[in-house]
Amino acid sequence: MSSFKVIQHLIEELQSSATQEDDFYSDEKTRIELLGAAQGLVAALTRPDEAVASITHGAGRHMCLQVANDLGLFDLISAKSHSAREMASITGADEKLIVRIMRMMAAVGFVEQSGDRVYSATPMTKLMTLLSVKAGVEHTLEGLDILQSTPEYLKKNGYHLPRTMTETPFQFARKTELDNHKYYAEVRPETMKTFQTFMDGLYGGPARAPWWTWYPIEEVLSVDSEVAFVDVAGGNGHQTAGLLRAFPGTKGRLIVQDLPEVIQGIKVLDPRIERLPYDFLIPQPEAVKGARVFFLSNILHDHPDDVCHNILGNIRAAMTPGHSKILISDMIVPEIDPPIRQLDSDITMFFLSGGAERSPFEWTELIRTAGLKVSKFWYPPGDQNGIIEVEIA
Repeated sequence: MSSFKVIQHLIEELQSSATQEDDFYSDEKTRIELLGAAQGLVAALTRPDEAVASITHGAGRHMCLQVANDLGLFDLISAKSHSAREMASITGADEKLIVRIMRMMAAVGFVEQSGDRVYSATPMTKLMTLLSVKAGVEHTLEGLDILQSTPEYLKKNGYHLPRTMTETPFQFARKTELDNHKYYAEVRPETMKTFQTFMDGLYGGPARAPWWTWYPIEEVLSVDSEVAFVDVAGGNGHQTAGLLRAFPGTKGRLIVQDLPEVIQGIKVLDPRIERLPYDFLIPQPEAVKGARVFFLSNILHDHPDDVCHNILGNIRAAMTPGHSKILISDMIVPEIDPPIRQLDSDITMFFLSGGAERSPFEWTELIRTAGLKVSKFWYPPGDQNGIIEVEIA
């Protein structure tokens, strides 16, 4: 097919997918279709040299985002439009620097240039005022040295994927034998706090439907069980708290597990939710054996397969056959034409911790080799995490 016909086809696809609704966020299926077609159109119209330049120079966008974040520019513009001169006066930064940062932010949609060096808010400006989003940007930028060291790491190890938590690009770049979680807990505790803030909001996605709105968790938890729900490595308990708000009549014990320093740092949590210090690399305690649901949210994508087998094996030993389930909330990456957001996350997981975002085939193999079986893949309304429902084989 000629380039002209490809472009014509993509335009027609966009036109046929579009509706009269102003808010595409209310129809996630249509939004994803339109986004895919639009990205395909941009790719078809982009010259090869432009595509290469966009990747090689793209790191500057993240830098501009962090500097704007550090200066509080999004908070200023979210409240009302500001000129570069006004923001320079408020922040003490050079006006020319403000202009250059805002020029980039306007180009990628984080602000709108509404006049001569005057900037106004967009939906992304509002998003950037959320503490969890600010923390996510800061946490990702903190790991750029690891990303830059990854090609050299792969050269030296013969281009092999890591098999443990302590032989990843992270250890290579930081010159440490600690895994990334212990490193942050012991060496940079302030970074661990930033990470927990980020995870509490996960890029502030109120437009994304929580998993309990499309997975039948209320039905699953209607089965009598002394322990109803165990949130393994559940951080500050935000997932369990959200579940309890949605289904306040849930019966049985609800438990959040995480490392002692994380559990001790929880400031606010519904008193009905128990806090249990636990390291998922050791056997599950007697207190949770026979639980109805063991929940893993954004955990297995952090780790190589061998580590995942350890985590899953410890849960399997605590499960009751025919009763217990593991619910894995992670991305289910399509084998063909996966969303770029999922691919970005896949590479980020690799260089930060040796982890991966996995396809249905990869999930099935990982689960099978842990002595378990996938009973069903539950797909979300968009490109967010799905639910992999797992039982004892």
